[in-house]
Amino acid sequence: MKLSLTDPLRRTTVVAFVLSALGIPVQILGGWNYPPIPPGMIITLVGGLVAVLAYRWAPAVSLLAGAFILFGFFASGDVSHLAGTENVLVTIGKWLQFGTIVIGVVAAVASLVRPPVRAVSA
Repeated sequence: MKLSLTDPLRRTTVVAFVLSALGIPVQILGGWNYPPIPPGMIITLVGGLVAVLAYRWAPAVSLLAGAFILFGFFASGDVSHLAGTENVLVTIGKWLQFGTIVIGVVAAVASLVRPPVRAVSA
C-alpha cells in the first residue's frame, strides 16, 4: 500500500484529525460523559489516517468523516459548550476537537479540488 506523506495538505488533514480526536480524552478528563470507546474518536482517527493513502479519493473519506463529526457537533448542541459553560478541560477539549476538525476538513477540500500532481519522468 502506497502512502502519500509528501503532500502538505494531506499531512495537515492527518495532523488536524488526530488532534481533533485528542480533544475527546481531554473532555473525558474534564468529566464529560463518553462511552468507553468513543465513536467520534474512532471516526475522526480513521478519517484522518485514510488521508495518507495514495488514492485521489482518499481525502473525500476524510471530508465525509469530518462533515459527520461537524454535523454531530451542531446537532447535539455541543457548539454551545464552546462558550465555556463547562469546566476548563471540557472547554479546551471542545475547542480542540472543533477547531482542528474544521482545519482538517478545509485541508481535505483543498486536496480534492486542486489538480492531481503528476510525477515528472526522466
